[in-house]
Amino acid sequence: MRRDLSMVRRLEKIEKEIGYCEIKLEKEQRLRAQAHFLRVHRDGLQEAVDGFYRSQAGEDGEGNQLGGLTLREVFDQVSIAPGGEKAQRLQEKFRCAGSLPFLTEELQVLDQALGDLDTRLATFDAFRVKKQGLIDERDEALNTFIRSDYEPLLEISAEFERIEQSWNTLTEDLMNMDEAIFHVSRAGDYLGSARNFILASRSQFNVESWLRTGYLIDLFKHSSVGRAKEMVEGADRNLKAALVELLCLEDVVVRPSDFEHMLLPFLDSLFDDLFCRGKLKSTLAFLEQRCADLERLKGELEANRETILESQTEQEESRVRLFNKMGDERKRLTLAQ
Repeated sequence: MRRDLSMVRRLEKIEKEIGYCEIKLEKEQRLRAQAHFLRVHRDGLQEAVDGFYRSQAGEDGEGNQLGGLTLREVFDQVSIAPGGEKAQRLQEKFRCAGSLPFLTEELQVLDQALGDLDTRLATFDAFRVKKQGLIDERDEALNTFIRSDYEPLLEISAEFERIEQSWNTLTEDLMNMDEAIFHVSRAGDYLGSARNFILASRSQFNVESWLRTGYLIDLFKHSSVGRAKEMVEGADRNLKAALVELLCLEDVVVRPSDFEHMLLPFLDSLFDDLFCRGKLKSTLAFLEQRCADLERLKGELEANRETILESQTEQEESRVRLFNKMGDERKRLTLAQ
């Protein structure tokens, strides 16, 4: 009966390296899911941008013109029939002028993000090859021992691999959830700032004066209303980033309504306030509602995180116990004659 501790240590090293490869391959699956989502999102964004360009037809966002009318004329048209066809057409023009620069910039950001993801994903093939090589090496090492000795080890090892896979999944889930909570929290901060800018605009931005002598660029670039719009854009970016993280979690329900884009409904509320109601009441109400929605969403995600953490802690205890048990079994292995 001969034992070889160097071979036992070799098996332990192989098991650890296999575990490392499995962590990397779990990460690869999540990155592929994120890349797929971003490509679909980019295609939809490109379609929206193309539609806005067709809708513009060269007559939006120039000076004090919107849809071929001065801002005062727009107000007169909308006031006559707020829900009419002409008002709806002008509202769409306003959407284009307010969102097109942001959406165009987002396309560039998405292209860069997808390029970076493709570069990262190309590195994971090496881990797949390495894992298979390690499995072959482990089988070869086990063949140096008496078969009846390592059969109990194989049974424990199979259970350990199952627990290890579950633990890897939960560990990655926690990382994705932490990122999602961070981005939802930032989105809430951005919307809070947008609300403050709109509150300031109610006393600082003179709608009547702007309708008479102002320009669209004054609204979107050189006013507290414009700063609010920038904050909404920041909230949209963070909400999309949160959704990208949550898509990787199988046991977390994602409600599409929680992640709807905010810029376009913000612009719709703003159009209603500027050319119909005034006082920026609709815009303020929209932001306050979305702030409340994000606070609720953050609370739900934090509760989900606690559930994931409890499961991961339980799996960690089982994982350590089985790993130690495998170590004991390896020490009992006897070399084949």
